[in-house]
Amino acid sequence: MSKPAPALSGPVPVDTAMPWALDVLRKEAAALAGLIADPPPALAGAIHRVAATDRPVLCCGAGKSGLVAAKTAATLASLGIPAFALSAGDAAHGDLGAVTPGSTLLLFSNSGNTAEILRIVPGLRARDCHLIALVGRADSPLGRAADTVVELRLAHEADHLGLAPTASTTLQMAVGDAIAVAASRLRGFSRADFLRSHPAGLLGQRALPVTAVMRRGAALPTVLAHMTLAEVASVMSSGLIGAACVVDWQGGLLGLIVDGDIRRAVQAQQDFHRVTAAAVMRESPVVVADTALLGEALDLMQHRDRGLLVLPVVDDADRLQGILHSVDLVPGR
Repeated sequence: MSKPAPALSGPVPVDTAMPWALDVLRKEAAALAGLIADPPPALAGAIHRVAATDRPVLCCGAGKSGLVAAKTAATLASLGIPAFALSAGDAAHGDLGAVTPGSTLLLFSNSGNTAEILRIVPGLRARDCHLIALVGRADSPLGRAADTVVELRLAHEADHLGLAPTASTTLQMAVGDAIAVAASRLRGFSRADFLRSHPAGLLGQRALPVTAVMRRGAALPTVLAHMTLAEVASVMSSGLIGAACVVDWQGGLLGLIVDGDIRRAVQAQQDFHRVTAAAVMRESPVVVADTALLGEALDLMQHRDRGLLVLPVVDDADRLQGILHSVDLVPGR
């Protein structure tokens, strides 16, 4: 029978629990360091097998290892490799029918003797599946039954009893991540691919093309180089973004004028009916291509040396296509 949790009154002394917590971190770090120093020989084969499969990867485990399997499946899917978590218990009661013949499975079990997984191995074999076991012992029943055995050797768990899945699940999680990332890189999965897989929130917005958000047509304030500052100020006021693009007769971008340029002209007491846009415009402004994604535009605008509020969008001939304003890039707008 477990003891009741001790009652806490007032602040807990830092030195009471911190040594225990740091001991756990040291043990888990040591387990990872040992794995890095002597990596499992079969790890490379497991990565290539996952990268080469044309079917969803199935990740299976029980208990804490089942949670690791679910996380690994989510990481694989996030990095462009279709994957699903398969409950070992449910698979033995009908869900095995969801397994496509020829599938690749990642089977997580520290002991290599997990009854729920061993029970479904014959059914997976009947479906000609490739079994990759991530186990603590290669000579375990699961290790002997698998096609590829990634042995995650571990002397001790990290808890004070040496019983709770701690360091073992840390190794499983890390190796699951390693397989997912390396396999994704083998497939050539790119940043743009990653963003397209995350349609919600800021990540999803970064995956949009700039043309989906940029202001164009009547909402795009443009002036010609010979126009006076009085005319420029009028166009900028109607555009409501504090900027105007200076273009030639063919729509080529010549420069950019922002509110600050107009204020400086006022301070210099320039004649707004004689000074032209060409005299105050910023030549060669920072621009973004009309083939770019919003993520690229955000990076340009948020660069520490710039802090831009507006960004012209041009085609490959430097013709103005639109303009982005920082308010257009606010998530959820």
